[in-house]
Amino acid sequence: MRIAVIADDLTGALDTGVQFRQWGYTVQLTDTPRHSTAEVTIINTDTRNKDPETAYNLTHTATLDVADHDIIYKKTDSTLRGNPGAELQAILDATSETKAILSPTYPPTGRRVKDGHLYVKDQLITETEYIHEYERKTSSIPEILHTETPIHCIKTPENIPETGIIVIDSETEQDLLKIASCPVRILAGSAGLADALCQSLRNPPPVLTIIGSIRTETRTQVEQLHERLGAEVIPLDNTKALHQTPQQETMRRARAALKGGKDAVITSSPTVEAVEQTRLEAQRLDLTPEELEDRITEALAASTKRLLHNLSGIIITVAATALAVTKQLGTRNIEILDEVQPGVPVLMLDNITAVTKAGGFGQPDILIQATKYLKRKHR
Repeated sequence: MRIAVIADDLTGALDTGVQFRQWGYTVQLTDTPRHSTAEVTIINTDTRNKDPETAYNLTHTATLDVADHDIIYKKTDSTLRGNPGAELQAILDATSETKAILSPTYPPTGRRVKDGHLYVKDQLITETEYIHEYERKTSSIPEILHTETPIHCIKTPENIPETGIIVIDSETEQDLLKIASCPVRILAGSAGLADALCQSLRNPPPVLTIIGSIRTETRTQVEQLHERLGAEVIPLDNTKALHQTPQQETMRRARAALKGGKDAVITSSPTVEAVEQTRLEAQRLDLTPEELEDRITEALAASTKRLLHNLSGIIITVAATALAVTKQLGTRNIEILDEVQPGVPVLMLDNITAVTKAGGFGQPDILIQATKYLKRKHR
């Protein structure tokens, strides 16, 4: 498969190109795209500050050089500065394609599309400093694009129109993944949609995350993983763990999620209330704090061992849980490979790639970043 990326400035060309490189594609930015042997060829038209007619002509010419590529990705600014409408129209005209999908959404920076309007975090673009860089003072994406081709704004990527420029509401990475999976040759958006396109094409197996931490920071990280990537969050049955009985319902839900291609999280502390209930049950059973921790970590480790099939990797929080998992797996040697963020290493446990972290470590999106890392590296 050959992919062409057409960007309107150098930094945009590079920040999109690196998305493809992280997923293992060969990538080349070139002035002679016809001679490129890379899987992903990038052209910088340098038209961000040109007038619409010049931007159209330069983009049309550039597109003709890559018109035979399987996918053409129009890199747009995430706030739609420049001439996105004229340039997307040029690509449609040069390829004779009848439709394209546009989504400038970029979750890490809060760019999102709702009801056909462009937002930066919780503000319409018209309420931010970016509006000073627009000729048209509007947050409506159809009005910003202002193309000859009809523009359709829809809520979800189901039943997309057969013709026109289709703007689909999106706020999270899981929204972008659904959009990137649409059978459309022309896609336009920021680096966010480019990353989703790579994942859609590579289709890596899911990631299993095991949470043994009771820290508030970790619960926030799990919430972000669920909201943005759609991970299935499954509580460990702590009462059964304390009584050392099988985790049948937990295992059923986890297997179903992973088999369906969804990332799964098994957590012993989904809420503050769950932590307190577990502590009270341990007191009732006359267990020491050490015995409580041992039984919870043993249940998490046993669950992990039974779920290690067709995964991109595993993520484990807190040292006690990580140690219990390595013992369950009979791991004799741990190879240290990399780190996702400072203090969050990537390991090889025999033939399983794993990320470990202390409960209080990592930014709010660390589990998202770790999940993406494991999927990008999976081959």
